[in-house]
Amino acid sequence: MKKLGVAIIGAGNIAPAHIRGYQNSHELCEIKGLCDIYPEKARKLSNRFGLSDVSIVEDYHSLLDRQDIDLVSLCLPPSQHCQATVDFLSAGKHVIVEKPMAPSLDECDLMIAAQQRSGKVLSVISQNRFRTAPMRVKQLLDEGALGRVLFTRVNSMWWRGSNYYDLWWRGTYEKEGGGCTLNHAVHQIDILQWLIGMPDSVVSVMSNVNHTNSEVEDVSLSILSYPGSVAEVNASLVDHDEKQEFFFAAEKASIGIPWYVKSVKQLPNGFYEPNPE
Repeated sequence: MKKLGVAIIGAGNIAPAHIRGYQNSHELCEIKGLCDIYPEKARKLSNRFGLSDVSIVEDYHSLLDRQDIDLVSLCLPPSQHCQATVDFLSAGKHVIVEKPMAPSLDECDLMIAAQQRSGKVLSVISQNRFRTAPMRVKQLLDEGALGRVLFTRVNSMWWRGSNYYDLWWRGTYEKEGGGCTLNHAVHQIDILQWLIGMPDSVVSVMSNVNHTNSEVEDVSLSILSYPGSVAEVNASLVDHDEKQEFFFAAEKASIGIPWYVKSVKQLPNGFYEPNPE
């Protein structure tokens, strides 16, 4: 079987995870190119991972017509996701794009339209869906084992210092697209809509409380309304404990990620006792 030829566009912090993934699947694919506007960063990655035969390029456009490249990983700033995705799909390449998909719905629509025209695969990184606990919760919800979900709470808590925003593209709506909500809580928001669907309405409050060198939010609080149900999504970059967690209160039990299940039954006075069943 012919191996897929791969190029990785962007040699920043997330690129090593993509390289390791492809190297772990070396029987299926082979890295052919690394691209970064700072070629020395790409060379360092090449040396670090023993990629002695890859092409190092500064401009991804030079890879569009390469017949030995079938698939690209886009590890670029969010503001560059749309154009690069459209370009590579239009050139007949499969595309894996890092989260967030793009800073705006209009850009996401352009990417989807390019995929439909090309017939190639467009995949957005959503790796946390495939962890054990979310998949177990998904199964229980789909089977109706928990009954109707009444209330959901999601915490996407992270800590980032001010130096985090020294990188040239971070901290601006123009280049990063947003702060903790778009770029960190995107994982939890993705899982939430996968588990219980899209809300009817959303009300949010956001602020920058601790990063003076950034214009994007570092705290956001959102209330999501569903038919017969309410959810809250909290995101921040100021929590020293860095908890990412889900809580679902359903008719028959409460369940959470990290994994736990608890159920109670009603006593005659309206209070409760444990329900081991």
